Amino acid sequence: MKRIAAFALALLGSTAAGTVVAGAQDPVEITFFIWAGSNQGVVPMNVIDAYKKEHPEVTINILESNNTITYPKMVAAKRTTPDSPLVNCGFFNVDSITKGDVDDMWASLDPKLMPNMEKVLPNFRRPDDKGVGYQMSGIGILYNKDKVKEPPKSWSVMWSPDSRGKVTMFDYDTRMLVIAAKLNGGDEHNIDPGFKVWSDNAENFRALVDSNDAVKNLLVSGDAWYAPWFSSLATVWIKEGAPLGFAVPEEGAIAFPIYLTIVNGSTDAQKKVCSDLLNTMLEPGNAGKYGELTYSIPVVEGATMTDEQKSSPTLNLEMAEKSVVPDYGYIAKMSPEWRQRWDREVKFKLR
Repeated sequence: MKRIAAFALALLGSTAAGTVVAGAQDPVEITFFIWAGSNQGVVPMNVIDAYKKEHPEVTINILESNNTITYPKMVAAKRTTPDSPLVNCGFFNVDSITKGDVDDMWASLDPKLMPNMEKVLPNFRRPDDKGVGYQMSGIGILYNKDKVKEPPKSWSVMWSPDSRGKVTMFDYDTRMLVIAAKLNGGDEHNIDPGFKVWSDNAENFRALVDSNDAVKNLLVSGDAWYAPWFSSLATVWIKEGAPLGFAVPEEGAIAFPIYLTIVNGSTDAQKKVCSDLLNTMLEPGNAGKYGELTYSIPVVEGATMTDEQKSSPTLNLEMAEKSVVPDYGYIAKMSPEWRQRWDREVKFKLR
């Protein structure tokens, strides 16, 4: 907490306040989306607070949740009130970003308003600048160390007969369909082996959940032993003292980029405020600090990184280079069909 408090004071006094670009003088109101918990709101909230002090005419509402819950609500709002989106800008994971491409959810970012986009590593820039990469996390296996004495070596532990009633994960986790398919003769474009694996081993699920806290509670309590999970959040929970371990399977972690973006339907004035905020978030100091606090990997060139970030195998780009990178665009196109199949072929067996 001392580290977070000191960072907050320093950021308010210098970087965020000193570099945010001036905005419009007319009243503007936006809603900014941030992820809940695990220090994910520290940097954006300090950037936002500094901006509000410099721009009293701007009202910034905060929606704090996760993409699993929020993105479907954004789709519903787009259908009913396309000129009044649920949120105007913020953080979105690769699942939501690619779904948003299909749904025409994202506005193109303006490089003139966001010059710091040029600092983002080329592999994390997006077509037509519809969002821009910010951080990356690797997905491995989070496990209860009291129940599991040796770190799991393979993704196959998730569907092993020895894991009956011991697995939890987000409902409709397409990444787990893909990795199961890849290890059983298929891939994203031949997903049937993945469905067969999970259909045959649906008994392994202790619960399918929709929140970070639900995953944490099930694993910490020992009600579940394994979960596919993000290296960044896993590191936070482990440092908090949770009886958990994190393993990178021998087949590789799954790459999971996160993005900053602006939502279609926002007015020009709202886009200007959002651009100011996102540009400041992309400053190397802020990108590095976000990575430090959330244990994710900054994808901004020159990001200020601590010795721990540079040396940790789960915090540097080496893990990213060795990760499995699914075809997220194709997954997004197939997700509606796959969700129906998941309900029929997997969840039906949990009743």
